[in-house]
Amino acid sequence: MDEIKPDSAAEARGQAVEQARRAAVEELAQQAGQGHLTLDEYAERATAVEQAAAVEELDAVLRGLPGEEGGGPAARRARWLVAVFGGTEQRGRWRLSSHLRIVAVMGGVTLDLGLAESEAPDCLITVVAVLGGVELIAPPGVSIQLTGFSLLGGKSDERAGGPALPGSPLIRVRCVTLLGGVKVKERPPRRSLLEVIRARRGSPNAA
Repeated sequence: MDEIKPDSAAEARGQAVEQARRAAVEELAQQAGQGHLTLDEYAERATAVEQAAAVEELDAVLRGLPGEEGGGPAARRARWLVAVFGGTEQRGRWRLSSHLRIVAVMGGVTLDLGLAESEAPDCLITVVAVLGGVELIAPPGVSIQLTGFSLLGGKSDERAGGPALPGSPLIRVRCVTLLGGVKVKERPPRRSLLEVIRARRGSPNAA
């Protein structure tokens, strides 16, 4: 009987892991695009999928997805955020509509995308800032495309550089600013999910 060579066995295990990783990326992208995961939850699990070294770890990353359990109560849906001579904040768990409009006139808006449930895999945020400012806080790895026009104002993405997570929802931010500004800042990651999984499993790779 032919024996499986060690190199061949390792190659087969590697192929199985990569196949499971691709399936996990597709599943998370679908869950995030349907609003079953907040962007924080998506980023946490997608980062763990990238770092996982075994099929069992990938299975653990996908375990208990909210979409499999029917999800929680409906989150608040935001379609307009307006700040005139004052400030407005969007925090807590909320639903990011496919097109959100933000207007800041001599006021400020803070938008925390970490607990947002994306209504679609591609969402548009239109920002108009006149003598005002808008700050968007996003988890690391979530794809944000910042474009638009500024007159005596500015727009900036202050997050750390690096590629977006595979399958990430796309958040397109289209700006028009007049003596105003739009900033995208990075929300610190909540935890390393893979470290938690490895610690529970007693893996020698656990930190």
